[in-house]
Amino acid sequence: MKALVSVSLAELLVQLLAARRAIRDRIPYDTPFMNGKPENVARDMWTVGSGLSAPWPVLAAHAAGTVLLMVRPRQGLKRAMGWLGSVYILGILWEHASRESFQHPDRETTPLITGGLFLSAVMATLGLRGSAKLRDRRVTTAGR
Repeated sequence: MKALVSVSLAELLVQLLAARRAIRDRIPYDTPFMNGKPENVARDMWTVGSGLSAPWPVLAAHAAGTVLLMVRPRQGLKRAMGWLGSVYILGILWEHASRESFQHPDRETTPLITGGLFLSAVMATLGLRGSAKLRDRRVTTAGR
């Protein structure tokens, strides 16, 4: 679980740097069904996030989960962090800023998005790896 803690910390750092950049440069959320306004990015970070990062409550839950994983490693918490990584992947790919960054790379945005996507994938893999085996073992044991 130490690897998951390390990756989770790195992902949290990338999310915080992305939030800082989004607020500074006024990059609002922009998905196929909803769009924010540049002047509301700081306020929107409390509810829906920005074009580059998850909202503050999600980042707070991420930080709390990472600390708990360090202090009291639990299988359920490991899976929760894996699912969080999966949700981050969907959120990153959903945003117009991400797709635009892949089509027209730049020095500031593309590394944040690429790093966040990579770390989210690793976080999901580490957190969810072995979940099916554990579930199958429970079903087998309960059936005896």
